[in-house]
Amino acid sequence: MRAIYRKEVRAYLTSMTGYIFMAVLLAVASLYYVADCLLGGYPVFGVVLSSVYFVLLIVVPILTMRSMAEEKRQKTDQLLLTAPVQIWKVVAGKYLAMLTIFLIPMLVLCLYPLILLQFGSVSLPMAYTSILGYTLFGAACLAIGLFLSAVTESQVIAAVLTFGVLFFLNMSVSISSLIGAGGILADILSAICIYQPFINFVQGIFDMTGIVYYVTAVLLFLFLTVQLLYKKHGTYRASMSAFACIAVVLVNLIANHLPSQYLKYDVSDQQLFTTGEQTAEILANLDEDVTLYLIAQQGGEDSTLLELLERYEGLSSHITVETRDPVLYPNFVSQYTDESLSENSVLVVGQERSKAVDYYDIYQYSMDYSTYSSSLDSFDGEGQITSAIDYVTAEEIPVLYTLEGHDEAALGSSLTSSIEKENIEVQSLSLLTNDAVPEDAAVLLIYGPLSDISEDEKNKITDYMDQGGQVIYLRGYTDQETPNLDSLLEEYGISVAEGLVLEGSSDHHLTNYPYYLLPNINYSDYTSDVSSRYVMMAFAEGLTETAAESSSEDEEETDEEETDDGLTYESLLTTSSEAYSKVNLESENLEMEEGDIAGPFDLAAVVTKTIDEEAGTEAKLVVFSSETLLDEQVDSMVSGGNSTLFMNVLSQLVDHESTVSIEAKSLAVSYLTVTAGSAIFWGLLTVIIIPLFLLCLGGVIWFQRRKR
Repeated sequence: MRAIYRKEVRAYLTSMTGYIFMAVLLAVASLYYVADCLLGGYPVFGVVLSSVYFVLLIVVPILTMRSMAEEKRQKTDQLLLTAPVQIWKVVAGKYLAMLTIFLIPMLVLCLYPLILLQFGSVSLPMAYTSILGYTLFGAACLAIGLFLSAVTESQVIAAVLTFGVLFFLNMSVSISSLIGAGGILADILSAICIYQPFINFVQGIFDMTGIVYYVTAVLLFLFLTVQLLYKKHGTYRASMSAFACIAVVLVNLIANHLPSQYLKYDVSDQQLFTTGEQTAEILANLDEDVTLYLIAQQGGEDSTLLELLERYEGLSSHITVETRDPVLYPNFVSQYTDESLSENSVLVVGQERSKAVDYYDIYQYSMDYSTYSSSLDSFDGEGQITSAIDYVTAEEIPVLYTLEGHDEAALGSSLTSSIEKENIEVQSLSLLTNDAVPEDAAVLLIYGPLSDISEDEKNKITDYMDQGGQVIYLRGYTDQETPNLDSLLEEYGISVAEGLVLEGSSDHHLTNYPYYLLPNINYSDYTSDVSSRYVMMAFAEGLTETAAESSSEDEEETDEEETDDGLTYESLLTTSSEAYSKVNLESENLEMEEGDIAGPFDLAAVVTKTIDEEAGTEAKLVVFSSETLLDEQVDSMVSGGNSTLFMNVLSQLVDHESTVSIEAKSLAVSYLTVTAGSAIFWGLLTVIIIPLFLLCLGGVIWFQRRKR
């Protein structure tokens, strides 16, 4: 075998074949490397390899076409087969020689990620995992090419066959989708696609099942080549070939049915495919079966999402993952939800209820309000799916009712998604048409009403709170009188100062905008998640505690005070002592003037009223002095601090048994900073000089050999 190996390597290195193979592979890979990484500044090297996989379809036939076909044409195959060496060693020697030629440019490509390190942060584990995947992918292509070369005596036919077969095996999933294949045919076309396992390596997964797939593919085609070279192709050879195919299928089936956490290792920077402790705990406590349906057309499945779903299936025997093609099953989604789901959405179905997770809730986009353009920001696959599993298996789901009928503001889609992620159901409520606040109301939200509620509505809210109800009230500034809403606040010891609050301290407002307030955050269970962050409120009114106003001046005040009527007042957000309430809103003077009310003021407070001390029944009223707390643009100015505060308050009030708080994983990329000179230097070296050097070297060696 060594002699054959040396002979074949020498043949490749003393002819132009090997050098053309290496030069073309390096030139095309370098071209994408320069475009994506050096000029584009993209730090993920796997993108380069995923873009040049097609090159192997072209250069592999060049390398493999002569390996066996030329031997047959020149009748030298008989010498090899009658030599005192086993046929499998002949095949192995030829294959290893081709693999050696392939590994030379791959070793050169291993230097490319190291070059990028001088320009910024690059994930070397991801880069070399993708290189490993590309190497295995190429090794499988070489084995297929070697087998097809043994089929014919013509090098041209061998090259065309190799290209055609490799093209089909790479595009089989797309072909399946194109012809609308389903059932067993779709599974077969997906299984024989040699490109699919490579995707995991590019995404940052060290995939043992992919390694098993490529290694068994190499061994299978080498074995089939050996069987093909035997002179007698009787029943025994056919049976051995069939047995080998079955064995490879079984090995891959076993590997793919083992839990993915033992065979697939996440080396990506964002850890997109790694689930946390909270997910593991929820899945470990599952006592009912849950099915995760990926709604996607055959061949159009999102590989990142599909891989994550398989992780869930591996973590619990109660989880099953299935794919439903909306083209083949057009009425499937409508059995569980009235929503119109996007492609690659996930439908989580339990025994009693189901929940749809839309694709655009999983892949979250951020809005740039300066250009009004959106960009992909984060991946919330784990948070959304774990929340949905918790939702469909929970015994009770708390309900947040939003009051309507008074020109209230509408909850933004992002905030609504966050509330539903906490497994809190959101429903609207009109107290004009309902006799009372529903008994299943965990919280009643009054969000920025611009007109007053009626006395009857106010009494219904009071009755609800007297039974231990909880209300969140975000005031909306209006020039209309709101006596009933003000009366509700007064019953809970809160009064509202006239006018709008402006800050006199530059440390507590947005530059040049004294009415965009940055209040002090008082430590509390309600504010624990934002204690080191900013919260911003605009056009806010000042809140004061009624009991504090009537107390003596020498009485020491604290952030949390209990009055004689069973009310406990706790301040959450406060202005500085230099704040004041501007009474005359038509005045152009933003400085404090006569008639303005001096601060400080509270901008958010929670009042707890003891209803039945023995039974532990309490009513809670949380008041924010401006509806802008939940304005998406204002929230973005403090990096989500406002919405985080609101969600923390809501979670404290709901206090359900399990709260899913899994942060979305950032997809933000730290681009490389490559100077023009560096890009030109490395571009010339990798795209032109190295490939040209290989071609010149091969030409010189070939010419000298021809002269001899």
